[in-house]
Amino acid sequence: MTKSKSSTLRHPPSSTLHERAYAEIRRQILNSQLLPDEPLSEYDLAVDLKMSRTPVREALKRLGHEGLVRFVLNRGAFVSSLSVSDVAEIYQVREQLEGFAAFVAAEKMSGPEITALEQELANAEKLAGSGRIAETFESDINLHQCLVLSTQNNRIAGILETLADQVHRIRVLSPNTPGRLEATLREHGEILSCVKRRDKEAARAAMVRHLHAAQENALRLLMMPSATRRQR
Repeated sequence: MTKSKSSTLRHPPSSTLHERAYAEIRRQILNSQLLPDEPLSEYDLAVDLKMSRTPVREALKRLGHEGLVRFVLNRGAFVSSLSVSDVAEIYQVREQLEGFAAFVAAEKMSGPEITALEQELANAEKLAGSGRIAETFESDINLHQCLVLSTQNNRIAGILETLADQVHRIRVLSPNTPGRLEATLREHGEILSCVKRRDKEAARAAMVRHLHAAQENALRLLMMPSATRRQR
C-alpha cells in the first residue's frame, strides 16, 4: 500500500527537520538571541522548535563544524564564544583587505555606483532615525560589500566571506552602545566622500578608522557580563 500525500505531510523527512533546526538555531546565534557561551540543551531546543531531539542534535553537529557551536566533554553544547583575540584577528584582516578595497574603489567605482551608495546612506540615516535598526544594518552590509566587489578580486571577497558569520555576530552587538549606529553612518559618509573625490589614500584611511572604531566598540561589549549584554 502506498502512503497517502496527507500522511507524508504529517511526517516530514528528517532531513527537512534537520534543515529547519539548523537554520533557526543558526539565526538565533547570529542575531545574538543565543549569546556566546550560552548552553544549548537539545531537549529545550527540541521543545521550542516542536520537533524531536534527533534533528536538533544533527543541526548542532553541523553548527559545530562551522564554528558557531562548541562541544565540551560531559557538559554538552555551547554557543561558541567570541574572544578578544578572535575580534582582534578578524579586524586585523578586515582593516587590511577592506582598507585596500576602499583604496581601489576610489579609483574604479563608477559615478552612478557612488551616487547609489550615497542615496542608500541617506535612506539609512532616515531608517536609523525612525528606529528601523535591522534595515539600517542592510545598508551597512551593502556598502562594505560594494566596496569589496569594486576590487574585482575574487580572493579578497572569498577570504572576507569566510569571516561573514562572525562579523555578523559582532555587528549585531553594535547598537548596544549609545551613539554607535549614528557614528557608523557618519563614518560611512566619510568613506564615500573620499571615494567620490578619488582620494585613494584618504579612502583607505577612512575605512581603517571606521573598522578600528567598530573593533573598539565590539571589545567593550564583549567584556560586559552576558546578562548585561542581554538587558541592553
